[in-house]
Amino acid sequence: MYKIMFVDDEALILRRLHQVIDWDGLGLEILPDSLDGVSALKKITKLRPDILVCDINMPNMSGLELIETVKRINSDIYCILLTVNDSFGCVQQALNIGADNYLLKPIDPVKLEALIKKILHLLDSSRENRNYIDSLQKKAILNERMIREKFLNWLVSGRQPLSSTQLEEKFRFYHVPIEAQEFQIMSVHIHSLESSELQQDYSSDLLQTATKIIEDSLDAYSNWVVFSDSFSHINVLLGFSKPESIIGPSTDFIAQMVHDNLLFHLNVPSTIFYSRKYQGIQNIYRCYYDTKFLSQRTAHLLHREIISFDEYLQESSTLSIDFDSIRSETLKHLRGNQFDGLCRHIQTVLQPYSSYEYFENFNMLRIDLVMTGIMFLQENKIALYDIFPKHYVPLSLVLEKNTAAECLDFLADYYQHILNYIESNRISSGSRISEKCIELIEDNIASPELSVKWLGSQLYINESYLSRLFKTERGISLIKFIMQKKMEVAKKYLDEGYTNLQQVSQLSGFTDSLYFSKCFKKYYGLTPSRYIESKKI
Repeated sequence: MYKIMFVDDEALILRRLHQVIDWDGLGLEILPDSLDGVSALKKITKLRPDILVCDINMPNMSGLELIETVKRINSDIYCILLTVNDSFGCVQQALNIGADNYLLKPIDPVKLEALIKKILHLLDSSRENRNYIDSLQKKAILNERMIREKFLNWLVSGRQPLSSTQLEEKFRFYHVPIEAQEFQIMSVHIHSLESSELQQDYSSDLLQTATKIIEDSLDAYSNWVVFSDSFSHINVLLGFSKPESIIGPSTDFIAQMVHDNLLFHLNVPSTIFYSRKYQGIQNIYRCYYDTKFLSQRTAHLLHREIISFDEYLQESSTLSIDFDSIRSETLKHLRGNQFDGLCRHIQTVLQPYSSYEYFENFNMLRIDLVMTGIMFLQENKIALYDIFPKHYVPLSLVLEKNTAAECLDFLADYYQHILNYIESNRISSGSRISEKCIELIEDNIASPELSVKWLGSQLYINESYLSRLFKTERGISLIKFIMQKKMEVAKKYLDEGYTNLQQVSQLSGFTDSLYFSKCFKKYYGLTPSRYIESKKI
C-alpha cells in the first residue's frame, strides 16, 4: 500500500481531500495532515509518504519551499501543488522547483482521481522495475548489461515479430537509453579480437576495456547504447530524433573519434563500419545487416579504417538500381500469395547482374530480397523461427550461392516456406496491412510528415491502392482515420490539463496552431480554448 499526505492551512480543504475520493479503494493510506510546511516537513522525514498534496500559500513555509526541500531529501516523492493561479509564471516556477504536477482550486474530484491513478501506475512501474533488479541481484543470474546485450542481439537478429509499441516498452524495460525515430549502427571490429590465436581471458579483458573506452568517447552525447555480439564485434546503436536532420556530430565524426581513442589508449588497430539510417524501431535489424554485409565484403578496404554503407554503394554500384521499386514489386507478390509471379520477378531482377562485372550489384540485390522477406514476416507479426529452424540464417545462406540459378532456387524455397505458413494460418494480407498502417499512424502521430503518401512509402504500396484497401478493411477512409487519431490525441492532452495550444497542436502533428484549432472545432464543435473552458465548469 502506498502512503499519501495532505498539507493545507484550511481545515475545510483538508476535509474535502479526505472525502472526495475513496482513498482506501485506491490502495492508499492517508497519513496525518499538516497545516503548514514546517510541521509537514518533520512528518515527511519520519513517515516517508509516496505522494504529497500541498497548498501553495501557507504560513511559516510555502508549498513551493516545502516541495523544493522535500525533493532534495527524497526525489522519489510525487508532489502535487494546489493553487488558484493558473498563470504560466506560477506553473513554471512550481515545475522548476520540483513539483510533478498541479491542480487548480476548487478541487475537481474527477481530475484529482485521474491524476492519482496515473501516479499510482508510475509508482507501480517503478516498484516493478526495482523488484526486477533486486531479483536479479538475489538470484545472481545475469547483470543488467548482459540482459540488455542479450535483448539487443535478439533485436538485431530480425527474428522478432513485435510491434513498434512493444519494442519501445522493451527498450524501457531493459533500460536502453534511446528515444528516436531514426536509427543507425556503428560496428567496431578490433583486428586482434578476430585472431583465433588470442587467449580467451585476454580476449574478454580486451573486449571489456575497448567497450569502456567507446562508452567514455560517447559520454558527451545522448541516444546511444553499446553492445557486443557473438563475433566479438562492439556495436553502437545510434538514435536520431528527427529523420530530416542530424542533431550533433555526424556519424563519421563519432566513428573517427572512437577509432582514434582506441588507438591512443589501447594501441590496437580497428575498422569501423556504419550502416545506412533506417526509420522506425522495427528496422534496427536492417542497420545491423548492413554492417555485417560490409564486414564480409570490404576486406580490400580495411586500410580506410572507417567504411560507410553509402560510400560502399557509391563505389561498388556500376549501375543504378531502384531498390524501392524492386522491394514494392516483391511485397506485392508476397501479399497476393503469387508464388509463380514472385519467382519470375526474382529471376528478372537477378539475371542482368549475374556476370562477374556486376558482382557487387548482384550481392546487394540478393541480400535485399532476403531482407524484404523478413520485412514481410514482421508486417504479419511472424518471427523467422516460427517457420524455420532456430539457427536458420538466410542472409549467410544466400551469400553462399555462386550463381543466379542457385540464388533463385534458394529464394524460391525461402519464399515458398513463408507463403505456405501464411496460407496455412489464413493470415489476411489486407487485414495485416491495415493493422500495420494503424500502428505507423499511432507511433508517428506527432510527425508533420504523417500522410497517406508517407504511409505508402513506408509500406512500399501505391498510396491510392493503400487508401482503397484501408477503406475496405476498416470502413473509413485513411485520410479521415488519420485526422480522427490526431483529434483523439489532441483531446487527450487537453483532458490531461495541457493548456498551451501551440504545444498541443505540435504533439498532435500540426505545424499551424490556427489550422489545428479549425480542425478541432470542425471535429468536436468547439475550439480548443472553448473546450478547455468547458472542462472548468
